[in-house]
Amino acid sequence: MAAGDRAHGRPDVSVIEPVDDRTWLVKRAPESSPEAIIDRFGGGYRLRRFSLTESRRTPHGVYTGLELAETAWWRLQDRPRCR
Repeated sequence: MAAGDRAHGRPDVSVIEPVDDRTWLVKRAPESSPEAIIDRFGGGYRLRRFSLTESRRTPHGVYTGLELAETAWWRLQDRPRCR
């Protein structure tokens, strides 16, 4: 499989784009739409699926580091989907 051809999972290069001092967006590439949002939450970093509607941002845990939350997002994408 060529670089960047993955249908799911962590891309070869991903981007954590700061929104402000407490919020980051996770993207596959700089020009891509956001896939996840990470916010500073208590003593950790809360990972949620990105949506423009706050109530549709599904929670995926709280992590001890920004990079750990990003890695968790791509691992969630690697999981087989249940039908």
